[in-house]
Amino acid sequence: MATHAHSHRGVQRTWDLTPQQVVTDGLRRIRSAGSAYRWALVISAILGVIGVIALIAGPIVGTGWSGSRPAWTYVAATFGFLMSTVGSAPCFSVAMRLTRGHWRRPVNRLSELWAAGLIVPFILFCLLIFVLPNTDGRQSLWFGWWGSPYLWDIIMLGALTICGYGFLYTASMPDMAIARDQLERDRPGRFTRLARGFRGTVYQWQIIDRGVSYLGALYVLLYVGTMTVMASELILALLPGDNSAIFPAGYAVSGLESGVAVTIIAMAVFRRWGGAAEYLEIEQFFAAAKLQLALGLLWFYFHWTEFIVWWYGRLPRELALLKVLYFEPYFWLLVFSFACMFLAPLSVLVWTRIRRSIAGPTVAACLVVLGQAVDQVRLMSASFSIPNIYEKELSIIPNAYVPSALDVLLFVGLIGGAFALVLLALRVVVYPSIWEVTAGLWLRARKAYYKTEVTLIGKPN
Repeated sequence: MATHAHSHRGVQRTWDLTPQQVVTDGLRRIRSAGSAYRWALVISAILGVIGVIALIAGPIVGTGWSGSRPAWTYVAATFGFLMSTVGSAPCFSVAMRLTRGHWRRPVNRLSELWAAGLIVPFILFCLLIFVLPNTDGRQSLWFGWWGSPYLWDIIMLGALTICGYGFLYTASMPDMAIARDQLERDRPGRFTRLARGFRGTVYQWQIIDRGVSYLGALYVLLYVGTMTVMASELILALLPGDNSAIFPAGYAVSGLESGVAVTIIAMAVFRRWGGAAEYLEIEQFFAAAKLQLALGLLWFYFHWTEFIVWWYGRLPRELALLKVLYFEPYFWLLVFSFACMFLAPLSVLVWTRIRRSIAGPTVAACLVVLGQAVDQVRLMSASFSIPNIYEKELSIIPNAYVPSALDVLLFVGLIGGAFALVLLALRVVVYPSIWEVTAGLWLRARKAYYKTEVTLIGKPN
């Protein structure tokens, strides 16, 4: 069965390529890395080293786990930002696979690649969790379970990390087998070990297809559940009187919005400096921008719903929470994040002409990521600055936490370290996903229709 697809201005070059051209282009990036890649890897690796030094010199050695909780504020902010970007980006790939749209084929790999940085937030959380006291005498999601919050939180985040790497590896295995057959015919190397005997039999393809589907679905479930728990443990449980049932869901949606944003940024970078202009055209940016706009509106919905309940409730604990989170110490951080995560996607992407471009979605995505960084600083600074987390409602509004130079170096450096891991993954993970793009080539055909040309798209089962 086939359907007609009306083409945009200018025919997309991806579907004019032959399978051999896709293979050659993908393997070219494995054989030799360009100067832009090398510089990006060196700079991000240096930032990662600086971040580790700042982490050791600051919170670990300076205060320790029994010291001041505010000293760990930017460790928590870094963790929250990485979970909302690196951790959420693979969910975009899963959503695109469920829709079975052809436009997503050159984009999936860019979304999945971010999973390579998941080990950084996992390590940060393993350090951060022991700053929190046990759940005795304070509000917690675990209701006094044995080993809470330490054991169960680490299990959840560890399962998410393992699933993320498994998802990336399974989706990349056919391409690793191609690299093995093309590049390591005489001397086995890393691709021979990673491909693990994959030869493309019908049974092996069934395993890959089901493995990618099941691992992707499991990853999304784990991500939403983990972000819900993280929002409860690191923010709600540390703010006396904050028992919001809306915030954890809004926190997860915030992460999904940023996951789409970092994928769009990766698309723009690969198109400009990665030689992937043949694969990343207006079709991809236009489709991703629509989801970016929808998630921006959903972000506003959750924040407005929580705010309006407190605003009209006017209970003492609600007024205190409005002060600490919205109006007093972190008001300008809230304004900035609101402008970047809601107003920017709305004002830029609501216009079809701008949305159907490359620059428009890219600018909006950069603003969303910047807004996410500021919002994580706002939330973690507010929750980690509370002197007494055991009281029933907040009685003293703490002053805004002012970061030190080590805090800034830690925040920027560890984000750079996670990015370095993503760049290193490109040495074994082929872009574009050869098997997915090639499958799309077999499902498309160009046909003349009166005075124009249309594309026939075969529908997979």
